[in-house]
Amino acid sequence: MEKGAVVNQNPILVVDGYHLLHKGYYGSLKRTKLPRNRDGILINAVYTFVANINDYINSNKYHTIIVTFDVGKGCWRKELYPEYKAKRKDTPEDLIPQMQLVREFLTFINIPWYEKENFEGDDVMGTIAKISNSLGYNVHILSNDRDTFQLINEKTSVILKGNKDEDDQIIHKESVFEKYGCTPNQIPDLKSLMGDPSDNIKGVRGMHYTTAIELLSEYQNIENIFKNIENIDQRQTERLIRNRDQIFLNKKIATIQKNLKLGHIDFRPLKINYKSYIYFLKRERMWAFVSRIENKINDNQNSQ
Repeated sequence: MEKGAVVNQNPILVVDGYHLLHKGYYGSLKRTKLPRNRDGILINAVYTFVANINDYINSNKYHTIIVTFDVGKGCWRKELYPEYKAKRKDTPEDLIPQMQLVREFLTFINIPWYEKENFEGDDVMGTIAKISNSLGYNVHILSNDRDTFQLINEKTSVILKGNKDEDDQIIHKESVFEKYGCTPNQIPDLKSLMGDPSDNIKGVRGMHYTTAIELLSEYQNIENIFKNIENIDQRQTERLIRNRDQIFLNKKIATIQKNLKLGHIDFRPLKINYKSYIYFLKRERMWAFVSRIENKINDNQNSQ
C-alpha cells in the first residue's frame, strides 16, 4: 500500500460476507430440494453466495472484490454491553459449516477476505473502506446492515441488495439525509439517543425522533449537545442528564471502527483462478455452475 500509488478508476467492492450468507440461507429454505455436498452438508447458502459473487465478477465493474467476516462469538461491544444483540437468534447449526466453505471458496478463486478476532465484520469493512479511500479508490459496500450507512462519504456508497425481483439500491450521502434527516457520520449519534431494537440498544425514554434530529441539527453530535446542555429545553435536559452514561455507551457501541490492524490488504486487480474455481465446484457437487466456468476458461483461452 504505497502512498501515491496509481489506482484504477473502477471502484472496490467490499462485501459483508455474513450478510450474503444469511440472505442466501433464509432465502432458499422454502425450496423443495436443498443442495448438499459429498459429505451430506447443506450448501444452500454457499450456492447463493457463489452465484452472487459470480455476478459481481462478471459485471467487470470493480477493480477488485474484498470480503469481510465476523469471527467467533466474542466481540468488544458485548464486553462493554452484555445485552448487545442479546435478542438475536443463534446461527442455525446447518449454516455454520457453510461459513467455512465460503472462506475456502474465496481462497480457491483468489478473492481476498479478512476478519479479526473480537471485532465484527463492520469494523473490518470500515477499516478497509478508509484505507481504500486514502489510496484514492471509490468503494461500494455490499451490505443490508443500515449501520454501514455511517461509512458513506464522497468516495463510499452502500449497495442494499434487492430481493429476487428487485434491483439493488445504491445509498449515497443524499439518500441518508432523505431517509434519516442526518448526515452519515451522525448515525451513531442518532442511535445513541434513539437506541436500536435490532441490536438491543436502549434509547432515551421519552425522546422523540424529531427532537433527536433537531438536537443533532443544532449541535452536530452528542458531545456538543452536552457542552450546550444549559441551552436546551428543561424537559429534554433532564432526560439527557439522566441517561448520559447510556448515551455515550450507545455511541461507542454504534460507531464502526476504522483503524484495525489487519496486516497487508490486497488491492491488486481482480484475477480469478478459474481452474481452482472448477475444482471447488466439482468437489462440492455444485454442478449448476460448472459449465459456466468451463465456458469462461475457454473464452479466456480463445482471447489470448
